[in-house]
Amino acid sequence: MQAFAWLAALAVFYLAAWLWLSEMVSAVARRRWGSAAALGIILVVAIAAYRLLPSPAVRFWVAIAIILLGCAGTAAGMRGLGWRELRRLRFQRRQVGLHLALLTGALIFSVPFLWLISTSLKADRALFVLPPQWVPRVVHWENYARALAFLPAETRHGALYLWNTIYLSALSIIGVALSGSLVAYSFARLRWPGRDIVFVVLLSTMMLPGAVTMIPVFLIFKSLGWVDTLRPLWVPAFFGGAFNIFLLRQFFMTIPRELEDAAKIDGCSFFGIYSRIMLPLIKPALAAVIILTFMGAWNNFMGPLIYISSPEKMPMAYALQLFQSSHGGEYNLMMAAATMMVVPVILLFFFTQRYFIQGVTLTGIKG
Repeated sequence: MQAFAWLAALAVFYLAAWLWLSEMVSAVARRRWGSAAALGIILVVAIAAYRLLPSPAVRFWVAIAIILLGCAGTAAGMRGLGWRELRRLRFQRRQVGLHLALLTGALIFSVPFLWLISTSLKADRALFVLPPQWVPRVVHWENYARALAFLPAETRHGALYLWNTIYLSALSIIGVALSGSLVAYSFARLRWPGRDIVFVVLLSTMMLPGAVTMIPVFLIFKSLGWVDTLRPLWVPAFFGGAFNIFLLRQFFMTIPRELEDAAKIDGCSFFGIYSRIMLPLIKPALAAVIILTFMGAWNNFMGPLIYISSPEKMPMAYALQLFQSSHGGEYNLMMAAATMMVVPVILLFFFTQRYFIQGVTLTGIKG
């Protein structure tokens, strides 16, 4: 019953926040700065009151009162408005509701990451305090140094793991970018016998589970003498991948053929068209493929576990598993190690998210 009361109070509060934010946006759009400032002050006071009131029932009725006041203000503000202004006001409220819902979803999905950062900066005695402290009273940055100190000294306290991971990620990105774009260009732009049949066969390989090909691929690398080396982890990237080829092919097909015909008239070869015209135009799709490849290589744990037996050749995913098996009970140090593992991926996505979203959304749209 208490949980239902909390949910009801939260839902009503969100309705009140949507109503007041809509009124603020409408006041700003109509340049009524006094009304916007008054609404902002009332909204801040309402949020503070909602946060300080202990009882869910009291919060529920406070939110109801805010909604009633907002409805009264809305009815007063809508007097004398034409149908165009009413239509614009309705659109503004829809946008405010959409952004409020997206902001709420973003906050919900960011809770695990915030808990990861918070736990990595806590002392041992503050880990099991109830209610949990989201903001540590004393920040312990030394947890990161302690986490690195636990790693074996022969690996330079994790520096060798980091180098192996960067090495594998860089070579995998180069291999996927070269092979995937070349094969995709061939499927999308060149005409040769059996092209469509080969493309269907390529796509059918995506239905094969990795467990089916694991032993045959291991036997191939063993016959080549590549076991306990890093080659099995980056050489396959130079032979393309069905998903990456499909993604790039679909993007190649959105490029107008007039550009290619003009280059042929100027005497440009197929490889010249690919390198000088096509590659600059598929940057969004190529960025999406590169990000996905980097994440796969950075988080790869099964591959090193199968092909590598020397600890000094392992990547960071193995180092994190090694740390968990030895110091899994020290949650603050474990979260510090996990934070150092995940931060590079977050930074890469933060700086390349525009290209990544463009590559995913524009693929398959024919021009």
